[in-house]
Amino acid sequence: MEYGSEIVRRVRELAPVLGERAAAAEAARRLPDETIEDLAAAGLFGMLVPAKFGGPELGFEAMAAACREAGAACASTGWLSVIYTLHNWMVGLFPEQAQAEVWAERPYALIPCVLSPSGTAEPADGGHTVTGRWSWGSGIMHADHVMVMALVTVGDAIEPRLFLLPREDVTVHDVWHTSGMRGTGSNDIEVPGVFVPAHRSVPMPALTEGRSPGAGVHPGPLYRTPLVPVFALTGAAPVLGAAEGVLARFTERMATRVMAYSGQRQRDLMSGQIRFAEATADLAAARLLLEDALRDVASGRSLDMTDRARARLVAAHVVATARRVVNELCSAAGASAQFTSSPFQRAQRDVNTISGHVVFDPDAAYALYGRIGLGLDPGPVVLV
Repeated sequence: MEYGSEIVRRVRELAPVLGERAAAAEAARRLPDETIEDLAAAGLFGMLVPAKFGGPELGFEAMAAACREAGAACASTGWLSVIYTLHNWMVGLFPEQAQAEVWAERPYALIPCVLSPSGTAEPADGGHTVTGRWSWGSGIMHADHVMVMALVTVGDAIEPRLFLLPREDVTVHDVWHTSGMRGTGSNDIEVPGVFVPAHRSVPMPALTEGRSPGAGVHPGPLYRTPLVPVFALTGAAPVLGAAEGVLARFTERMATRVMAYSGQRQRDLMSGQIRFAEATADLAAARLLLEDALRDVASGRSLDMTDRARARLVAAHVVATARRVVNELCSAAGASAQFTSSPFQRAQRDVNTISGHVVFDPDAAYALYGRIGLGLDPGPVVLV
């Protein structure tokens, strides 16, 4: 069996245990240490680490498939599976010295990354002094490094740069009190004026255009792929997985659920049959669309602005489809599915929460693709 498929199989086999831990993850507002250990042992986090540093250098398609399996069991676990796995790929985009430092002890790291430019960086001898506070630090609770975006003044221009720091250089603020995705522990990250050497930062345009320093270190096309399409598409995978998990649970529930008053089994009702069939078709179509877009992005060909906007379009559409299916199935599952002990209500809250991520905003993604596809200027500041 090809190694990527083997990792997908291992995560699928872990899914029942991940589902059993979902309530504890939500209550603790962080994933259990055992979950991190299990996913690491499955080979998930190191999937995209380059061969030069001991990794298998696998592709985005297998990685997304594995994270879908994790998301089907627990959306928070699926999301952090993407965070930790994808950000190891991003380390491979930094200068070689930074990569060697991060992977000195093992061929994967646990790294949150915040791309909002919520900090500033002042040039200093041999690097920059970074200051700021960033929200949405998914994965910070198990992190050994962090990545944050800060703005640097270069002449008359403002340049966004991504900075890579050791975990001990940052302060974590416990603010993650949310209705959904609680297990991600996405607390605030503060950097109180820390010096970051030059080899631990990369200009954001180099990442979005696929011409990072790592592209000169590793020959594979994996490390010349623009950042935003990869982040958007792989991030959609566990959300789709969460919807697939809800459909599986809904199917099981229909087999035994007896409707109040009428005494009929839900599986014998046309309404239940229609919900099941419609959700099956919608999620299958979303999966095929996502897989097609991932293949295109991972093909190694140069991606123009239309290609990159299409990735945003697909990711937003897949997540919107997943959200609609989850809400419809949870409604059709009956009021008892909303007990706090039910995985239905947790998945519903999780999917509704993660759908609010800026990269999944359907209006913005559709308008972006429309403008670029119709030959209009997308604007000076777009996530594409």
